Amino acid sequence: MGGGGRAKAPRTPRSPGRTKAKGRTLTLFLPGWGSTAEVWAPFARPGDRLCGEIEAGAEIVAWSLGAMRALDAATRLELRSLTLVGSSGQFVRRRTYRHGWPERALLRMRERLSEDADAVLDEFWALALAPGEAVPAPPHEEDAAKLELGLAYLADYSMLERAAKISCPVRLLHGGRDRVCPLAAAELLAEAIPGAELTVWPEAGHAPFLTQPDRFRSWLLS
Repeated sequence: MGGGGRAKAPRTPRSPGRTKAKGRTLTLFLPGWGSTAEVWAPFARPGDRLCGEIEAGAEIVAWSLGAMRALDAATRLELRSLTLVGSSGQFVRRRTYRHGWPERALLRMRERLSEDADAVLDEFWALALAPGEAVPAPPHEEDAAKLELGLAYLADYSMLERAAKISCPVRLLHGGRDRVCPLAAAELLAEAIPGAELTVWPEAGHAPFLTQPDRFRSWLLS
């Protein structure tokens, strides 16, 4: 696998019903943990939705936690397509799965969230950047309940055994130096989803769309 990515055998996408604006499919953008949907504002087009409910026929672009929610939904709903950044099929280490966080690390993060949410968010963003990357943190989610629910979701999240149920085209973008969701997790996810395409930017961390926005925009539209 190189920086240009790896593609599995192509397949013919299904044609579910979809919402259109002036002849094009509307896109639903979903943020990662700790950020608001405004993180996607530079990439959205008029009529696209920043956050919201995932509905059948949706075309979804999502990051991190949002990407995991989209994958989960795709095992139950027929979606138009998934374009996912910094995702994995499971977030914590459990049994034979070793490509995630120790459960105790996530538990400690949840405990500290009630003590100093700003510090937890700042530390998480620092972890999201690869060495040498330097961009401002995205807009923070300030709703403590949403932050806690997000961490609880990550603690339980696991969809690898259901990945074969995903029937829509899936594109994955991952940083080779991602310290939140290791590259090995993305490789395993790509193997589990029929026809998934994985692109790797070796030098990038967990948020390549923010650290390399122009390159991401070109990739998104390719």
